[in-house]
Amino acid sequence: MKKIMVMAVIAASMAGCSSIETAESMPNPDQRVVDSRLNISTDLNATYCEGKGFEKYMEREKYYTFTCKDGAFFNIAK
Repeated sequence: MKKIMVMAVIAASMAGCSSIETAESMPNPDQRVVDSRLNISTDLNATYCEGKGFEKYMEREKYYTFTCKDGAFFNIAK
């Protein structure tokens, strides 16, 4: 579960709300992993940012902080 959350954080920070085009731009992507990361990122965006997207991401000692484009923020434990 921890690995999935780390992948989600990486996907969210790199892909934000982008489409599957991210997978196409990666060299030799494992499509299942990319799809899973994008689904997690999309779910986080929809749940916490009301679909507006992420503005920034910060890694802290015990959790990750995401800031939405509207200024709202949320934390996910590591």
